[in-house]
Amino acid sequence: MEELLRQLTTLVQGLVDDMSVLKQDMQTVKQKLGQLEQRMDKLEQRMDKQEEELRRLKEQMKENTDMIKAIRDNQLEQRSIQDGMRHEIANLRGEMAGIREQMATKDDLSRLREQMATKEDISLIHQRLDYQLGRIAKVEEEMYLLKKVD
Repeated sequence: MEELLRQLTTLVQGLVDDMSVLKQDMQTVKQKLGQLEQRMDKLEQRMDKQEEELRRLKEQMKENTDMIKAIRDNQLEQRSIQDGMRHEIANLRGEMAGIREQMATKDDLSRLREQMATKEDISLIHQRLDYQLGRIAKVEEEMYLLKKVD
């Protein structure tokens, strides 16, 4: 029996030793689990920061996209205005070319001035007209008198 008791004591001592080792292993596991939890907390914090940064980047990208769209729309509007201006300029150039064709040059004006009658010329023409009208009136009067005599 003593032998059995010794074996039992040895077995119990082995179990106690095994339990001590198991307790130490459990402590190590708990420590590692605590460290793992700390690392997970840090990872979660980093993920939160990353998500916040991603949200800000998305907002900035949306703002940038909206600005680019506004710039593109403005560019299209400006191009349309420029096209209209080019068309208007082309019309004005055509009109100016037509006006230039109709305009008299300095040489034309000089020739026209030379051909124009002066005040003296007009006065002479009036005198000649008056003289001719006087002669016509005289001839008509003579014709009238002649017709009366006949």
